[in-house]
Amino acid sequence: MTRPLLDELDRRLIGALHLAPRATWDDIGEILAADASTLKRRYDRLHEARMVRVIGQADWGIHSTAMPVHVFLDITGESPLAVLHRLRGLPHLQLLAQISGDYPLYAVVHAPSEAATSEAIDRMFSVPGVRRVNALPALSTLRRGRTWDPQFLTDAERAELLKLAGARHEGTATATPPAKPLSEAERGVVAELLRDSRASAASVSRATGLATSTAHRVVRRVLDEGWVKPRLEIVSEWLGFQTPFILRLRVAPGATPEVMHRIDQLPQTRLAAHVASDMSVLATGLVTDRSALALFVDGELARIPGLLGVSVSVMLAEPRRYWMDRDLTTGLGTFHAPALL
Repeated sequence: MTRPLLDELDRRLIGALHLAPRATWDDIGEILAADASTLKRRYDRLHEARMVRVIGQADWGIHSTAMPVHVFLDITGESPLAVLHRLRGLPHLQLLAQISGDYPLYAVVHAPSEAATSEAIDRMFSVPGVRRVNALPALSTLRRGRTWDPQFLTDAERAELLKLAGARHEGTATATPPAKPLSEAERGVVAELLRDSRASAASVSRATGLATSTAHRVVRRVLDEGWVKPRLEIVSEWLGFQTPFILRLRVAPGATPEVMHRIDQLPQTRLAAHVASDMSVLATGLVTDRSALALFVDGELARIPGLLGVSVSVMLAEPRRYWMDRDLTTGLGTFHAPALL
């Protein structure tokens, strides 16, 4: 596959869709001072090249009663990539990566229940080449993957797009189920919006067999309730962001909430989690290169009070992120959307 050549308008469009993934082409065009039909053609081109895709971020409570677990794996007798390839066949893996540091592999397990979580982690021990598994259960999580912003737009454009999209602050994620079980119609709409969060009510109607008016009402409810939150997925390396990273932070007693809040406010951050470990805060992020990572660690992190120690790892390969397979040659692949409870 030929990698798409991006010009300034492509990058601005990608920046806009990060902030307002469901905004109409007319609305985006008005804010970017661009023709709506041109923007749609640009998006279709990028989508066809498997560079971008608007999917849905599922509220945890509709697919799990458990919190995720961050897993670091040591290996023996095999190359990291060979073991990583074997791990891809295991269930409930939201993320897989080869990383630098003492543990060459990192995964995030988010299973439907605590029992399923235990079984999923247990199966990792049986994968040939895996020597040791260090599982760190998340105690609380601030999700930022959906709100990460490549900073391609002006402040005024960002403000207008955020106004269109509504509140984007994630807050603390929980596995709390909806007040009452989803109806059959709601489940069908959720499944469609997970797959394509730019889907119109008309296309959802055709896919689910609902009347268009019903589909429109249920789509609005699903989005308003936050059961599905639209998010843009990209091949970030093709945009020039070559260095995803993981931080493990040792934090002074009582300082964890403030440290997580401060990290969550940094534009480089994708996720911040309080985990059960002596390094009690885990964060992931994305920067342009390793020099930018050094500036981030020595500059942004150094200004956060309460940090007692920092461990930094670079993600050397990330074949799955947020349930979606990805490849630097072929682009975005299969989306393994979590099954609804």
